Amino acid sequence: MQEPERSLLAPIGYQAGDCGYCKGSNSSQRTPKSRGSYYIRTRRLTAEDYQALVDRGWRRSGSLLYKPDVLRACCPHYTIRLPAAFLEPSRDQRQAINRWNKFVLGEKYLAETARLYPKTKEEKKRQKEGFDLIPAVHEAESSNLKPVDPDHKFEVTLEPDTYTDEKFELFRDYQYNVHKEAPSDVTRQGFRRFLCGSPLTRKEYQCNGKPKRLGSYHQCYRLDGRLVAMGVLDLLPHCVSGVYFLYHQDFEKWSFGKLSALREAALAIEGDYEYYYMGYYIHSCQKMQYKGDYRPQFVLDPMTNSWHSMDDMKPLLDQKNFVSLDLEIRSQKDPIDQVVIGTPSEAVEQITSIDEDKDVEDEFIGPDGKTWLFRQPAAAASSGQSLFKLRVPGVMSEQELSNGTNLDMIHVSLGQGREVPIGLLQSWHDDPDITRPDTLKGVIAEMAACVGPEVAERMAVDFGS
Repeated sequence: MQEPERSLLAPIGYQAGDCGYCKGSNSSQRTPKSRGSYYIRTRRLTAEDYQALVDRGWRRSGSLLYKPDVLRACCPHYTIRLPAAFLEPSRDQRQAINRWNKFVLGEKYLAETARLYPKTKEEKKRQKEGFDLIPAVHEAESSNLKPVDPDHKFEVTLEPDTYTDEKFELFRDYQYNVHKEAPSDVTRQGFRRFLCGSPLTRKEYQCNGKPKRLGSYHQCYRLDGRLVAMGVLDLLPHCVSGVYFLYHQDFEKWSFGKLSALREAALAIEGDYEYYYMGYYIHSCQKMQYKGDYRPQFVLDPMTNSWHSMDDMKPLLDQKNFVSLDLEIRSQKDPIDQVVIGTPSEAVEQITSIDEDKDVEDEFIGPDGKTWLFRQPAAAASSGQSLFKLRVPGVMSEQELSNGTNLDMIHVSLGQGREVPIGLLQSWHDDPDITRPDTLKGVIAEMAACVGPEVAERMAVDFGS
């Protein structure tokens, strides 16, 4: 029996990083060392494993995977998702699609088709009953038109995420004119690394009688043969995950951000992916507020990895940076006085809320036998403590890991396709303490606690990437 293909994951560890979301009004400089994350590098990542990771708060940038420490962050990153079949497009979102369709088709086409192909009673009834997302998204595509010449030819294709000069020129225009990046900062190498050649393995299988694709793709929008916009998408077992979207400055007035979001939600419905993930939501960032306009939106609880309505979360996010709705609910049922930041199962028992007016104390015994306190990510990253003692939100506790994951059976890549259970290595048994980050067992244990039991069981630790 053939061994399943394993994701190759190389642990980097917990690090403090700069934040580009809370720059000063008079500065373009990123806020230094103001957020913490756990990082992994990957050469190969299965779509199933990445699905499990995003449902634990992870995202990828090229081949780099990262899980933000939502507690130790100036601008906490919350994972959000939308059940695509229940999307309720707002008036301005509907208008954006209708305006674009009218521009592509033209008045002459609309008048001629209305005369030659009048709508049936059923079609008129459906039109009156409300906005139908799928037909609206595809209305102006050349493959769906009546035999009457439109003003423009519009095509949307889902293509492998390979590099082409055409795609790079679009990327360069977008970075120059929308993000105002300097020409020297926009390179072919950077584009390849960031948006092409994803480590996600690509495959296709039948689902409900239709082909379902998994992996990374470029959704290319072409008008009269010209590439005018492109969405970078990760297609996973249960979601369409938006990675990046770019468009040419010539088409800025057409609200391509709205057009792409609605089309990607439609893809989630048509392809049986169920959910549309729009990346992270940062409540304090004005540029992120638009994500809340696509409803109903749900937010991943950073402590328990369960999902809650954004409508329920927003009032709390208006009051404080760090919010766990599960803990808020628990505190109302069983209020306690002491605030201790714990891991998922511990947190529900121990935390009521976080007082933003004072530092939150992460309590553990440090190397000198005294209680060490770390609130800032730079201090946490340089402390030399394991994630179990830092108690990063959403990471399994030492007890949960020991009870639910057989560390000896985690595979390690030896190169040339050889992967063996790490328990077979002699050095693995030299130190039984999984809370020591300076040992092989400590490094693997931290990584397993971060990725969760599903991925830990299926992955191969890759020290050669």
